Amino acid sequence: MNHLAPHLSVRHTLRSAVAAAALVAWLTTGCATYHVYQIKGPLEMGNQPLTEWKGKTLHSLVWGAIRQDMPVDNCRLGDGTRTGIEEVRVRSNVGATAAAILTLGFWRPLQVTWRCAKPPGLRGVVEPPQ
Repeated sequence: MNHLAPHLSVRHTLRSAVAAAALVAWLTTGCATYHVYQIKGPLEMGNQPLTEWKGKTLHSLVWGAIRQDMPVDNCRLGDGTRTGIEEVRVRSNVGATAAAILTLGFWRPLQVTWRCAKPPGLRGVVEPPQ
């Protein structure tokens, strides 16, 4: 029966690796997502963001008394004109929820992502040059 020992060891190692990968995947997947967006944008064209998603993990401590704010600085045109935020997503995964539960709410991480809005187009009636 000693000739089976190496085979069982490899199988056990493989099974442990798969279980660890499954645990990591489970802890990092989305648990709850809140999505804030504008409906119908300029000229009823709907949601049309200017940029791709950008994000950051934010942390709050001491039950929200100390929080990490996030100034958004990428929603600008080349000339410095601000365009505003088109969409925001706030996500919590199983790991973040477990951290909040295990610390009794003392520490709460959240994933926040956003996309910038397109600049407003011309408004009103445009008269042709005379």
